[in-house]
Amino acid sequence: MKKIMLILLLFTALIGCSSDSNNGEQIIFRKGIIFTLNGENPYTGYGYSYYDSDHMESEGSSKDGRAEGEWTYYYYNGNIKKKGSYSKGKLEGEWNYYFHDGKFEGKAVYKNGKEIKTH
Repeated sequence: MKKIMLILLLFTALIGCSSDSNNGEQIIFRKGIIFTLNGENPYTGYGYSYYDSDHMESEGSSKDGRAEGEWTYYYYNGNIKKKGSYSKGKLEGEWNYYFHDGKFEGKAVYKNGKEIKTH
């Protein structure tokens, strides 16, 4: 009986660990608005977009279909392409840019979607 209980406990733990740790949704962009793959309403929450089933393109949060907070974009090879924040769907604050090989390219600072400084 103890073996059966142990097996059931391990099985339950494995099922619980198999879900995505960020609890995000796969998203797509339609005319600049963020939706879940099959969603009809603009998405609020954490999401991921993919080039294909194995290669992530971007990840970040949205509110009412607009990017909000920190976002990361990736090259197809998995290296970070750019990373920064949005506010109400517009670039905001410092963004870091990287070359395809992962080396740092430079940074820019944005306010209300407009570049105000380049490093």
